[in-house]
Amino acid sequence: MQRVIDDVLGPLLQEDESSIELLHVGEDEVVVRVTGRAAFGVGAEYVRSGVIEPALRKVVGEDYTIRIEKAIPKAKRRG
Repeated sequence: MQRVIDDVLGPLLQEDESSIELLHVGEDEVVVRVTGRAAFGVGAEYVRSGVIEPALRKVVGEDYTIRIEKAIPKAKRRG
């Protein structure tokens, strides 16, 4: 699971100013957090349902619930 996030989804989402983080893998649930455009952009719903969820399903199968949380990234401090 972590390898798919690190090697596939992470770099893909970084190209769109987004990120993904694995929060939890349980017996029947996977929870990830996305930030940036993948969380709140115009095509965010498509990215989540058409890219992230199918990639995770390839790893865990259809029996798992995949929960995708949205988060606003922390702002950079002004110097």
